[in-house]
Amino acid sequence: MEFFIRVGTEFLSLTLTVLPYFIIGIIVGALLETFTSKDFASKRIGDGVGGVIKATLLGAFLPGCACATIPMARGLKASGAKLGVVGAFIMVSPLLSPHTLFLNYGLLGLQFTVARIVASLVAAITLGLVFNFLEKKRFAGFAPDSAVEIDSISADSDGNCCDDDSCAVDGKVSFWVSAKNITLELGKYFVLGLLIASVLTALIPEGAISEYIGASGIWAYISAVAIGIPLYVCEGEEIPIALSLLNLGLGPGPTFAFLLGSVGTCIPTIIMAQKIIGRRPMIFYLLFWIFFTLGSGIIFQAIW
Repeated sequence: MEFFIRVGTEFLSLTLTVLPYFIIGIIVGALLETFTSKDFASKRIGDGVGGVIKATLLGAFLPGCACATIPMARGLKASGAKLGVVGAFIMVSPLLSPHTLFLNYGLLGLQFTVARIVASLVAAITLGLVFNFLEKKRFAGFAPDSAVEIDSISADSDGNCCDDDSCAVDGKVSFWVSAKNITLELGKYFVLGLLIASVLTALIPEGAISEYIGASGIWAYISAVAIGIPLYVCEGEEIPIALSLLNLGLGPGPTFAFLLGSVGTCIPTIIMAQKIIGRRPMIFYLLFWIFFTLGSGIIFQAIW
């Protein structure tokens, strides 16, 4: 009984702390989705360095699940976008969104939020430029004709993630429908994240993490990345879990590595993305993600 009381108390505390930021995030996300055209990506991005930067910024600011991201990435590919443009868009989308930034700030503070923005943008742009270079040099698996188009995705004819009730006239999504969809989509995963964080806090003795794997040693980083990358969590769910790891004694650097690594390796997204960018680019993408999370955590710890 004492355990359940501790879990309930921690859950209530986390919920009251983050709820205002969650509501703000929903409002901002719904406004962006309402006033941003879904075909903007394939028509106005372009190629080269400028295209990579535009695709990165677009992926960072457009709200949407993997079901929305992949059809848009497919549209980029179909419109002749280079591999780097598509890769940068796919990488940054799960890392940044209006919802996660508000939640990140509400629970983890300004330093974690700024670091997440900078690390995500730099990594996505770097990946895009490397992909463009490898495609230009026609490395095996990176040539323009080596990627395979996906056959089908659960989306409408315009590449939007919506059902019969969620799209208004001409494919436009109303603000209230968008807000409802974002709440329904993110709410259950975020509540699950709060529950996991609360259980971890109640279950793991204070100081156990720092005692057994260290607060910020090499094993702390390896453990954070090894657990975080396979353990995909929906956007927002990783933030309360990261907070609980901090409270349990894990250092800021490994926690930041977990924060980034846990949101970017959704297996369905990888499977669908492989059909767009190809197998070898996807393997490169995963290896890049490992080094990205490790390096970001180490740098963050150094400047904390």
